[in-house]
Amino acid sequence: MTRIAIVGANGQVGAEVALRLRQAPGIEVVPVARNVSGSAFLRLNGMACRHGRIGDPAQAGQLIGDCDVVMNFALSTTAVPRVDRERNRAIVRGIVAGAKPGATIVFASTVMVYGPEMKFRWPESYGLEKLIAERMLRSRCRRSKRPLFIFRLGHVLGDLQNITRKILGEIRDGKVALPHQGGTPSNTVFVSTIVEALLQAASRRQAPGTYDLITAPQWSWHDVYSHYAAQLGMPLELVPGKSPHNSGSRGPLHRMLQYLRRNELLRQHLMFLLAFLPKDANRRIHLRYLQTRALTEIGALRQSQKIDFCVPDWRELKLRPMPGLPDPLTLEMRYPLRTTTPFSESGRLHISRQSSV
Repeated sequence: MTRIAIVGANGQVGAEVALRLRQAPGIEVVPVARNVSGSAFLRLNGMACRHGRIGDPAQAGQLIGDCDVVMNFALSTTAVPRVDRERNRAIVRGIVAGAKPGATIVFASTVMVYGPEMKFRWPESYGLEKLIAERMLRSRCRRSKRPLFIFRLGHVLGDLQNITRKILGEIRDGKVALPHQGGTPSNTVFVSTIVEALLQAASRRQAPGTYDLITAPQWSWHDVYSHYAAQLGMPLELVPGKSPHNSGSRGPLHRMLQYLRRNELLRQHLMFLLAFLPKDANRRIHLRYLQTRALTEIGALRQSQKIDFCVPDWRELKLRPMPGLPDPLTLEMRYPLRTTTPFSESGRLHISRQSSV
């Protein structure tokens, strides 16, 4: 019997992984949450949970010291950057210190480390925090000779996930706007795929390392929405979406005016300097300003009947998938989500979006 600890099991992804993972033969699942209230949903569904702060060295060993594999979904989300940074580093230290010798460590990271929303790779704060945690784990696991798997997750789809509930709602409302008609890669991963990857890491069928957990072959956004539309028994109807770059003139002056509109102090300084220019120059600048403003308003009117895109328009990512993973529909049947309590639209709201341990 292989004992797998799920640290951060009170979060949406951790909870669904734990519930699906218990369907695998020869596996004992040990959900770990910070407190009793956080584990209520899992306990109502018959799962024995452990409670405590994994970032506390005195408690870490008691929580995970007898487990063969430790999967970390825990993330501090106080919205105070300094506090979250310290707690997340304490979680990393606690997991490595508390795990038994030779235990496999698995860390849930994110594809946001690639900065997909930018034209060049420059991660935002969440991606940078995950990168730092990855490096800490590599260093500590190397010194302690523990195998380490880093799973960089995309958008996680599953019955308990907010994004799935959002997609279903958009399909029901008939307000689905997808960039490029949904033809772009979705960078999504099903919870059942995470479960299979975790089992392959636990059995050493895969070599330790860093993997991008994305559905392979990759689904487009149209594939994702079509899948859920079929589940609802409804046709998928796409509507025009607002382009974030289509708001009239897109020349240098337009971009400058947009920047000035958001910067009151700089705008005041510039208006002061413009007063020293000749009258003809002031008239030309004012005329150009009126033209740009008119084009912007015309563009806004053209976009008024459209809705915002339902999904991000990320650039293409160069991914390193885990080889040999079955397709997600096969894995959904292999690791079904079976619960003794309902998880309706209202019931799912009791599971936190992130977890803090």
